[in-house]
Amino acid sequence: MITEINKHEFHKVKHLTDWCQNIEVKAVAYGLNPGRIYVDDAENITAALIWIHGQSGFQLIGDSRSEPFLNELKEYMRERIEPELLNLHIHAVEIGVVDEAWEDVLQHISGKREISSDIQHVFKLNPNPISYQVTLDVCASQDEEVRILRIEQVLLGEKRYKNSSFLKDKISHFWTTIDDFLQHGFGYIAVHNDDIASVCFSAFTADQTHAVDIETVEVYRRRNYGAMVAKAFVEECGRVGIHPYWDCSPDNAGSIRLAQGVGMSLDFNYRVYWYDLFT
Repeated sequence: MITEINKHEFHKVKHLTDWCQNIEVKAVAYGLNPGRIYVDDAENITAALIWIHGQSGFQLIGDSRSEPFLNELKEYMRERIEPELLNLHIHAVEIGVVDEAWEDVLQHISGKREISSDIQHVFKLNPNPISYQVTLDVCASQDEEVRILRIEQVLLGEKRYKNSSFLKDKISHFWTTIDDFLQHGFGYIAVHNDDIASVCFSAFTADQTHAVDIETVEVYRRRNYGAMVAKAFVEECGRVGIHPYWDCSPDNAGSIRLAQGVGMSLDFNYRVYWYDLFT
């Protein structure tokens, strides 16, 4: 019987994450980032549906032939999960999978509603340290007015910037508390005058791997600020032995170009399926 397990039981699905390449899945299963976990059989877990709060989406892991998921997940979604999504003003179900063998389960879940899919790219740091340093040098900026600052507790606790809430809101989207972020993650901001122009930080962490989230405020885009904070983030990863992980869609040419610009290359793809709750 499909069951939602409590956070103190999340460790029971760790064995399913051993072969999962998606760091976001491990971050939730390890209890580092917020999420929820639904399992096929609480006494003998062979498959899990993981809600990743920071992505506002799910991941399926484990045995794609799980009978409870094949036979019961559709009804469980309709009765339990989908109403909760609507209460959160989320109007589509998005589910990622590394193994496309899950397609039968996904077709079953969506029922008569049209289900769409696309791939996501994951970039990781090039193993060649020489090309790594040369590529990073390309990201230099000539803007003398911008400062690159590491996100520290003092930055999060003060309101010296006009848009300080931008940074706090970004971090709070991925982390349960600011303290959790400060304990497990790190990041950099680009400051222009009294504004935070761009931010790059750890959105998810597990196994010395940090998934990157990066955003530049719209009025400051196309000024190379994103490249500057990404460069600072990746350089620190290199110094302390952290593996940066960059997840983006194939149509996001700017994100791909930026990932490659700081020395990262395509590592693997996974597929994301989605269907509209109103159809």
